[in-house]
Amino acid sequence: MLHTGGGSFKSQLKKADKSGARAALIWGEDEVAAQTVTVKSLRNENAAQVTVALRDCENTVCAVLAP
Repeated sequence: MLHTGGGSFKSQLKKADKSGARAALIWGEDEVAAQTVTVKSLRNENAAQVTVALRDCENTVCAVLAP
């Protein structure tokens, strides 16, 4: 699911959480400029939010989604 606006950042994360998504990928202006993406687990409260290079995004997302 992609959400590109329409509300505050906090409300966008709440929508992602309510959707049942297991993770959120945050790709704002800062991330675009740095060629990074922030990966936030929505189901594991103990998991740290991490920012990784775009080229490493797939591995990080797979790790967050692993059971």
